[in-house]
Amino acid sequence: MSQQVISYADLTIINNALRSISRDMSGVHSELGGLNQKHAQLESELVQLADSFADFVAADLKHKALQLAETRQGNLKQDLQIKFGYYAEVRRMATGILQGVDAGVIGDDTLRFTTEEVMIKAPGYWLAPALVALASWIRNDKSNNEKALKESLKRDDYKTTLFFMLVMRRLTRNEASLKWLERYFMHQNPHNLDRDFIIILEAITTGVFPPAARQLMMLNVKNWLNQLTQSDDYINEQKAQWVHFFEAKGPLPEGKYPLLEKFAINWNALETSLKESRTHGALQTHFKNILISSADFSKATKVQLDEILSLLVTNFDDEELPLQQQVRLNQLIIQMDGDKNAAQALMDAEKHIYEEKVDFLQLLTNAAFNPELSGATKVTQALAVSISQPWIVEAHDTFTANSRNNVPAAVDLSIDGFNTSTQNGNDEEELLQQHEDYWATILRKELSNLSSPFGGVLIGVLICILGIWLFNFHVIAGIVAIGVASVWTWNTIKTHKKAKKAIQVNIEERSTKSREVLRGCIAEIVDYREESVREDEKAEELHHLLASITHEDFSSISKETRNILQTH
Repeated sequence: MSQQVISYADLTIINNALRSISRDMSGVHSELGGLNQKHAQLESELVQLADSFADFVAADLKHKALQLAETRQGNLKQDLQIKFGYYAEVRRMATGILQGVDAGVIGDDTLRFTTEEVMIKAPGYWLAPALVALASWIRNDKSNNEKALKESLKRDDYKTTLFFMLVMRRLTRNEASLKWLERYFMHQNPHNLDRDFIIILEAITTGVFPPAARQLMMLNVKNWLNQLTQSDDYINEQKAQWVHFFEAKGPLPEGKYPLLEKFAINWNALETSLKESRTHGALQTHFKNILISSADFSKATKVQLDEILSLLVTNFDDEELPLQQQVRLNQLIIQMDGDKNAAQALMDAEKHIYEEKVDFLQLLTNAAFNPELSGATKVTQALAVSISQPWIVEAHDTFTANSRNNVPAAVDLSIDGFNTSTQNGNDEEELLQQHEDYWATILRKELSNLSSPFGGVLIGVLICILGIWLFNFHVIAGIVAIGVASVWTWNTIKTHKKAKKAIQVNIEERSTKSREVLRGCIAEIVDYREESVREDEKAEELHHLLASITHEDFSSISKETRNILQTH
């Protein structure tokens, strides 16, 4: 009896130990079965995390750049006010004096006192003695007029000459205006013009000068064009600038294709290509707005001259250029929502506007790019575009050819490990079949990596054999051993099936999600290609628009100006 109790106790301990081993093996099988699944999921999450972090860093950099640009712009404008604020006071007086004299509300003493006070407040500034000379001329003070005029010419011969040429025309002193114009052209070099020459172009464009003055100016401009267009270097430089201008003119991304942005390996190339395609539409609007610009001939000549004089005296001077350039860069960074690269691209396209000396062709390009920065109006911009039309057309053709050559031939996708490529998404059935084959292969691979239940079953068989052997000596011990073997084998097979089922469910879920993403990507690819083609077709429309520009399109341009352009 004692031996039977001991044997029974011993078998109970063995049975408990076997059950514990069975539970442990079940856990091991389950963990092994999901190991590859967890590894793949972890890898996918790490990739998503890296992408999200990169997006966060990019957004954070833009936000910081935007804040910094706003701060810097405020500081720079404050510096401009501190260093050159007194220039603004002098500038405001120029047309104010003329308009005050027109109205007859300014006395000689007030006029003299005000202008002489400016000489003290603005030492070295050319406009201060020019205003004194103007006031003296109005008062018939010849002696003071000559001294002030001499000082103004000494400070800036160019601007003083231009100023009095416009003022004499405004006061209908046509002969004096013509003399100043002759002086003005005596020292002009078409290879090395001051930025303010755009004011003369503005005056011609709006037709405020008498025919004699126009004929003199037109003769010089015609010779300049002949000189500069004989060299390919000048034309090629303008073409290159227009190409850069076109490249920078593309609209900002819209987030219209979120799946491609996330799953297309070559999304950067796709985005750049689409941006270039969309550029044609933006340019079409840009040039149409220029073409409809015209001067208001209902304005009196004095009003037009006051506007041109205002452009001359309010256009910033050379010493202000560095600060103005920095202000413009920060303004563009704010405009581009903190995208410093996009802002710099626009700044590079405009950089020649800030050069103190330019050739005549460059001056035309500056006026065509940004008339406000170059000191002109929309009317002058239209004239500049009409003169520059031949190389603008060639530059657009070059830009179009380059953008078409850079269109990615295929869209490369990577979706949860499934890599494929398609040209335009028309091979959807083939792609879906590739996708199905890929995940079928992944399923087979995952199942093959699953631990086989053979070892556990073998242990169960051995325990069963032991039970049969014990059955001959002790019936209860044999029954217990056979029972343990059955439970062990059943748990082993069950655990294996459970792990297999888990793999199948996981792969099926991933495959379904991946398939949905693939179909979504295909749909976006179709839309992307259709939009690219649609936007690219606008290139032909823009080409015809540019090629059809005739100088008669600009009602604001005088007959004499058209004659120049037609002989060019």
